[in-house]
Amino acid sequence: MALRLTQLRSFRSTRVLRAGGADDAKPRWTLPEGDYHKYTYQPSIPDKHFNIGHWNYAPITLWLRARRPAMERVIGDVWSTLKDTGSAVTSPITSTADAHLPGFGFKVLGVVGALLGYNLFVMYVTNRSEAWMFLEKLRLYDVGDALVNKGFFMSDAEDVDTRAHDCAHDVERLNALWETALADATEARSFDRLCEHLAVDEHHLPAVKQPISWRFSMMPYGRDDPDAKTFGFAPVDTPGSGNTPLLDLGSTGDYIDRQDNKSNPIRKGRHMYTAAYLPPTK
Repeated sequence: MALRLTQLRSFRSTRVLRAGGADDAKPRWTLPEGDYHKYTYQPSIPDKHFNIGHWNYAPITLWLRARRPAMERVIGDVWSTLKDTGSAVTSPITSTADAHLPGFGFKVLGVVGALLGYNLFVMYVTNRSEAWMFLEKLRLYDVGDALVNKGFFMSDAEDVDTRAHDCAHDVERLNALWETALADATEARSFDRLCEHLAVDEHHLPAVKQPISWRFSMMPYGRDDPDAKTFGFAPVDTPGSGNTPLLDLGSTGDYIDRQDNKSNPIRKGRHMYTAAYLPPTK
């Protein structure tokens, strides 16, 4: 009776499963020709699509696959070399730290002591070089101030205005001198008196400006300035007129000629709209 019950239990019906039943659920030993991606776990693909060309593969793909073992060997050797070098450098330091600074607390004190020693070293160097650096800055300021006083940084319009202003003053001074000398000579009725007023003092000669003043704005500057080009480039090697990688993509403007690609409201807050902020240089 027990044997008969056991046999009846072995042939009982199971619960109906509603989880598929399509053709792709059946196990198989090979990959079918059509829709083989449905039967694989990527990125494993058939050998015929891995080792030979394919209509959807770039030629560089097979080139990289053929050189993958050598590339992996090079990368692995470089990594092992860097790891061994780092271990050779850090191992004596860690062993010395463990020998002289046992425990976490002593190591923290050692780090604090190293930072304190670094600060003392910087303070020592700064105290003994600050005066020299200050004198160097004063010397550079003196050179810059002398160039400013000479008009080296004046623009073309400022140079023209300065020359016109000096010319007007010279005309006014010479007219006043002539009127004074003529009136005195007429009153004395002497030509020698006129020559006395118009005598030239060799020790107080008025400065006469050169017809051309060398200024900073006269230097050739800009991508499109022909005077700034020494040797030309082939058209294929010439960069684009607006390729500035540090500005936004699209209308990048021209950093060389100080042409911003943003409109005026946004231009004042450029640091809020760009990934890399370029401060103005002029």
